[in-house]
Amino acid sequence: MLALRLLWRNWRAGEIKLLAIAIMLSVAVVSTIAIFTDRLEATLLEQSNSLLGADKIVASNQLPQPAWQSEAEAEGIQQTRVAHFASMVFADDEMHLASVKAVEANYPLRGYIDVSQTAFAVDSSLIQRAGGVPAPGEVWVDSRLLPLLGIELGDALQVGERSLQATRVIIDEPDGSGPFSLMGARVMMNWSDLASTEVIQPGSRVEYQWLLAAVPAELNNFMAWLEPELSEHEEVMDIENAQRRLQGTLQTGRRFLVLAAIMGVLLAGVAIALAARQFAERHIAPVALLKSLGSSARQIRYLYVAQLVVLALLASAVGRALGGALQALVAEVVLRLYQVVMAPATLGSYAMSFISGPLSLLGFALPALWFLPTVPPVKVLRAELAVKTSAVVWQVAAASGVLLVLVAVFSRNLQLALTVIAALAVVAVLAVGLAYGLLAVGRKLGAQAGSYWRLAWASIQRRRAASVLQVVVFATAMMLLLTLTVVRTSLIDEWQVKVPDDAPNHFLLNIAPADVDVFKQLLTDNQLSIEQLYPMVRGRLSEINGEPKPQDALNREAQLTWSAELADNNEVVAGQWWGNWSRDESDLPGVSVEVEVAERLGIELGDRLTFSIGGLVAEAQVASLRTLQWESLQPNFYFIFEPGALDNYSPMHMTSVYLPPEKKQFINTLLTQYPTVVVIELDRIINQIRTIIAQVSDGVQLVLIMVLLGGCLVLMAAVSGSLESRKQEVGLLRTLGASGRLMLGSVLVEFALLGLAAGTIAVIASEVLLLGLQVYVFEIPVQPHYGYWVASPLVGAVLVGLLGTASCRRAVSTPPAIILREAQ
Repeated sequence: MLALRLLWRNWRAGEIKLLAIAIMLSVAVVSTIAIFTDRLEATLLEQSNSLLGADKIVASNQLPQPAWQSEAEAEGIQQTRVAHFASMVFADDEMHLASVKAVEANYPLRGYIDVSQTAFAVDSSLIQRAGGVPAPGEVWVDSRLLPLLGIELGDALQVGERSLQATRVIIDEPDGSGPFSLMGARVMMNWSDLASTEVIQPGSRVEYQWLLAAVPAELNNFMAWLEPELSEHEEVMDIENAQRRLQGTLQTGRRFLVLAAIMGVLLAGVAIALAARQFAERHIAPVALLKSLGSSARQIRYLYVAQLVVLALLASAVGRALGGALQALVAEVVLRLYQVVMAPATLGSYAMSFISGPLSLLGFALPALWFLPTVPPVKVLRAELAVKTSAVVWQVAAASGVLLVLVAVFSRNLQLALTVIAALAVVAVLAVGLAYGLLAVGRKLGAQAGSYWRLAWASIQRRRAASVLQVVVFATAMMLLLTLTVVRTSLIDEWQVKVPDDAPNHFLLNIAPADVDVFKQLLTDNQLSIEQLYPMVRGRLSEINGEPKPQDALNREAQLTWSAELADNNEVVAGQWWGNWSRDESDLPGVSVEVEVAERLGIELGDRLTFSIGGLVAEAQVASLRTLQWESLQPNFYFIFEPGALDNYSPMHMTSVYLPPEKKQFINTLLTQYPTVVVIELDRIINQIRTIIAQVSDGVQLVLIMVLLGGCLVLMAAVSGSLESRKQEVGLLRTLGASGRLMLGSVLVEFALLGLAAGTIAVIASEVLLLGLQVYVFEIPVQPHYGYWVASPLVGAVLVGLLGTASCRRAVSTPPAIILREAQ
């Protein structure tokens, strides 16, 4: 009860309010980030998996075994089956080699099917969300199929031995590309009609997909049981291996959120440490009095630890509620902006949010208070007696340990935490050295300056240790905020570059050589710009230097092309392009190989490659290795031959084009004039990727705001630490005749100088930290940030100057008699 009474007394006196606010903010930051990140990750995973129609897909040329399906049903796993195959479809005298998908009634498990009564519909009023799959006897068709076969909805299609009625147009569907989509327009039919078509016979080329969906923990347990049962004919697909580019974006977003969480906790922790340090200094005299009255060190330590525990629990509860409200508010904003209901968070994120308060207090506050029981009783009589406080090294070690625990538990990214902490250790040493150097230079300059500056420098020099501490704290807070701002800007810029607004959203394939010039003219007449037209043949790499290629890589036909010009999204990293390359005595044509394929196959410059093209043999010598930007959505190839090398292999041409929504109907005209051209529509997938990236970006922005609040709290805590000693100085100077304006001006100059030094140190330290993050964590291009070299010192001077002046204004404006009476 004594501990509770003392806690209430300290609260009414205002001595512990800043500490409580720091704890609440720490918990609010952690809970907001932890819960929001948990929900965002689950939601984005569901959104991403909607591109597949499931969380996991087991693909094979055989149906899943009944025992597997029974086990999945017993484990509560959602499941459905899909069959992909290519088949000729007929309408009167017209025919087309279509990509057919037979689906069961509960398809898809993730995502939706959007349909319309209008081909190539882009107006949302013409698009409906399907509540199921095609009914038996019906098919839903790709918009391209209507002009290709010259039919309308309601007409009959012949698929094998079965006549089916086309009832709707498919606008968007999960896994819209499909393994056979390159062969033609899509057709979706009911699984129950599959047998009656008699299309699938022994030896038919068909891919069966077994779609699975469940909460991550249950699905992971089931997959751990299933994977040992799978043979080499089954392949497990998920968003990581099916959409590598999107997965990279999500992973980068998670890393940023974890980084922001680390910095948010660190900023709040610094505020807790500063507030606890001030609290401890104010309680040296009361502890000495308790010691003189017979209290033991154990009793005193118990009193203060009990106060901290109660304070931590109460502040954590308030901070947890605040964090929960903030993340709920963000979830509501996401729902209104994107019509996306965020998935619920796991219990682990809630528990972690609550215990972060006591852990932060343990690591950041307890070391600052641990020395109190060692205060000698004689301190009551001898106020000038120095008291040995806790060593800084132990405070730093405890704070680092708690930070590691917090980050390792809820982020599962220990490497990132260690990287930031190691960088901060280097930054702290750098900051202390630079701070002392700047103060030494300032002392000489201040002696020659006016009265405002002399008073400011005198105040800084009298509290040199405190001034250095303030500079280090200010610099650390500004460095963390600056680092987060730069990383966020770089990530969003990188994501926007990866998916530009005018990115090609349609691939056009199977263009005959005789139609190339007329085809170009058609696109030009419709004011459409196309990328380079590539000639293309399909071939299989069979030998490397006369030896069979490895069997575990590139076990399929690849698209082979030739080009005189190197595409903008390609870069030669070894060897020479055609202008600087010449054949050797073997007189073999040259080929340029994508570098990742070369690494997997062990291909090096000068190797002789043998290809099988339609039963014919072609040989070439490796002239160069290239890197590609797969995310550019431009035509990309593993193998590019020198011009003329494959002229005798009956090539067809391909390209990519950006088609605005208002010109979507042009595909009708194109396919009517060129029915053999294959159109691959990427616009829906691109829009979905953009939506997911926008959600990640908004989440990143919210986290940055939370960390900014932590930075402001650190500045307040650091400034308030010098108020007591400052009051005595101001009172004495005012008694000696110094005006309030002079004192206020000197305070403004003092804190502006500290902010200027902190901003200078912050920009140097942030560049060091950014270098490590850009190279080892986010893998984004390293670049200096010259604008921040000017902005950071100026912002530091203005922000810290105004904040310090506002905090000290009461001490300056209050009559000196009252100040001196309060300071006694």
